[in-house]
Parts: sequence; structure tokens; C-alpha cells
Amino acid sequence: MDRRNFIKTAAGAGLASMAGFSGLMAAAAEGRKITNYGVQLYTVRHLIAENMPRTIEQIAQMGFKEVEAIINLGGTAKEFRNALDQNGLKCVSRHMDPIQLEQETLKSFIEDAHTIGQEYLILGWIPPEDRVRLDQYKSLVEKMNVASHMCKDAGIQFGYHHHDFEFVELEGELPYKILFGQTDPELTKIEMDFYWITYAGVDPFMLFDLYPGRFPMCHLKDMDKNRWFADVGKGTVDFERYLSRISQAGFKHFFVEHDEPEDPLATIRNGLESMKKLTING
Repeated sequence: MDRRNFIKTAAGAGLASMAGFSGLMAAAAEGRKITNYGVQLYTVRHLIAENMPRTIEQIAQMGFKEVEAIINLGGTAKEFRNALDQNGLKCVSRHMDPIQLEQETLKSFIEDAHTIGQEYLILGWIPPEDRVRLDQYKSLVEKMNVASHMCKDAGIQFGYHHHDFEFVELEGELPYKILFGQTDPELTKIEMDFYWITYAGVDPFMLFDLYPGRFPMCHLKDMDKNRWFADVGKGTVDFERYLSRISQAGFKHFFVEHDEPEDPLATIRNGLESMKKLTING
């Protein structure tokens, strides 16, 4: 089962310092605003595959400042970097799958990261067949720990992006406790996804309390009343509440995302406008 089919199945069922939080600026009594607007390119993946340079140009024209890349860059790492540079965009991070944790493949992704100029490499997905048993998570953590050290040695920060399945009990344990608890908090950061944490029925404040400062990035992804994806600001996720703990969580980068948009460009444009309206009082 691929990610698309899995998603369809699942849906059916003080002020921070400018150095520490470069994406925020101090405002008046109404709070702070996000300024380093970002987009997760999974939202526009089909457009990236068809015409990466044009899609990057359109993203920049909307007013985005940052992107988070996926495995398919729509060209070589150099071509992707050139498109970013020509449009004044920065790629902060890139997602990968467990197969990319194999050392030789990971070396290639680290080389690409240097070419692109990104800071983070994120394990973004675990296929269903690789999370049937608890020992599979334990084996994955061993690979993650090796990968995190390789990344550190190369000047790249390793991280993990969660979904909902990490919070579903398996063989009497919660997988997230293995993934987060058996990895070094300095070497493996966590990317918060507000849709999936809501879908799992977990309050992110609990995670912020357990793992303070470990969340440099988050996905602003919304949910409709039927628990399907919604454009940011059109659904039920209380982003301002979740972001009120920004200092505790450690958020620095914020990416609009929608996994299955009907009109990807309209969706990210809507997301950008909603992001601009968010007020952070934490």
C-alpha cells in the first residue's frame, strides 16, 4: 500500500529571540507573526514532476520564502538549487523514506543536501509493511541512530516526521516512545504534523512537555469535519493554540501542506494567506 492509498484508508476509518526563532518577529500586543512562509512540496508534487522550474517560480511569486523538498526534486540537486536561487527561495529540509537510510544512499542524499544548501534531512514515512511488529520499529531506530551520526558528521541535522500510527498501541507499547525515546534528542529532531497529531487524538502539548525544544519544524495541515484534509484555515485544527507553545517546542520553520489537494497552487495560496493571519501569543 502506498502513501496515497494509506491516507485514503485512514481517512475513511518572554519573547523568543530573533536568533532562536528567525521565522518570527516581535509585534505589538496582538502577538507575533510567522514571516518565513514555507511550503511542503509534497502538496505540489505532481507539478514538480512535470515542470520543477516553473513550479518553483510560481511558489516564489506567491510570497513563500522557504520550501521543504521531497525525494523527487524534479531534476538534479544542482538544477533544483538553481531554480531556488533564481527565485530567492531557500530549501530548509528534504524528506526521505527508510530505504534512503542505507549508508550509500544516505551519502548521496547528504551530498545533495550540501548542493541544495539545506539544513535538515527528515525520515518522512514508514511503509505499512515495515511497522507491523514492534521489533521493526526497534530495528528502524538502530538505522536512524547511525544515520543521525552520519548527518551530524556532515553538518546536517537528522529528523523524523510523524503520522498517526506512531501513537497507536502495538504489542502493548506506543511506537513513538521507541522512535523518540531511543534516539538522541540532539541528533534526531521531530517534525510536528498538526493534521496527523490531531487525527491520532493526541494533544501536542504532551509531546512538548516530554521533548521540549525538539521540534524545529512543523506542518500546518488542516482537517475538515470528516477528518479529511482541508486547506489551511478552512478546517478545524487550532493552529494558534498549538503554536502558543512555540518557545517550548522550539519551532523555527513552518510549512503549509495538503496531502491530496484538488488544485495544488490554489491550496498553497490559501495556506499562505491563512498563515499570514496567524497570531502567536506564546
